[in-house]
Amino acid sequence: MNELVSVYISTHNRVEKLKRAINSVQNQSYENIELIVSDDASEDGTSDMMYHLCSQDKRIKYIRSEKNNGACLTRNAAINIAKGKFITGLDDDDEFTSDRISIFLDEWDDEFSFICANFQEEFSDGRIKNYFQPLNQNGVTFNYRDLLHENQASNQIFTLTERLISIGGFKTDVKRFQDWDTWLRLSYKYGSFFRLDKALYIMHHDHAYDEPRVSSSYPLKYALRDFLERNKIIFGDEYLTKKYFVDYLNNNLILSDACRWACKEKSIKNIIRYFIQYKNK
Repeated sequence: MNELVSVYISTHNRVEKLKRAINSVQNQSYENIELIVSDDASEDGTSDMMYHLCSQDKRIKYIRSEKNNGACLTRNAAINIAKGKFITGLDDDDEFTSDRISIFLDEWDDEFSFICANFQEEFSDGRIKNYFQPLNQNGVTFNYRDLLHENQASNQIFTLTERLISIGGFKTDVKRFQDWDTWLRLSYKYGSFFRLDKALYIMHHDHAYDEPRVSSSYPLKYALRDFLERNKIIFGDEYLTKKYFVDYLNNNLILSDACRWACKEKSIKNIIRYFIQYKNK
């Protein structure tokens, strides 16, 4: 297989980390790659570096917005001009392992909505660990229902470009869980997905304390509420159970719903949760 693979990176004022991310794409063992860097109005010299890189490596494309539009719109700008049959993303502060794309191509099967892999986390104190616990050395198949309560697909996936475009890419109004939301919609439309146990991605936890991170500044309880309401149809018969839990997190659980929740899960603890919440209001 020698299909063109598009890789998109959205970036904003992370020129030094972006260099590392780009190098990991350039150093892939599979070479038929199109790298699209979508710049969300950086002011740190990113454009100068990118024009230089584009002149050296014709596989690299650079697009830039003059105003800050946010990560999702910036990703979509790259996705919508991608020419590859396949597409995958990379955060500007992370890295691919050198064999990531070649392994994904070897493992690809059209029956899957997408494929993904474990990833390695590297911390500033030197700790290194794989995110997912090993389940099966040959990989594991999931369906969209496995994504209802946890992101089993990690932060980046590999799929057909036309599929990602068909669902509209990333929703631009999502404040947190943008990746999880997108993979859920993709799997709901196109079926099961496959996750490799091998780590093919390096996630760096080396951010400065004052570096803005929307994903952590927007409270978890609100993000879960938004995620549930956006995907109410996909949740189907599991919607109410999840809603009771989210209402509890947001201190909005009422006694009648706590009783229904307890009956549904056959657990008195859900009524106890109501009284704990009521006491703490």
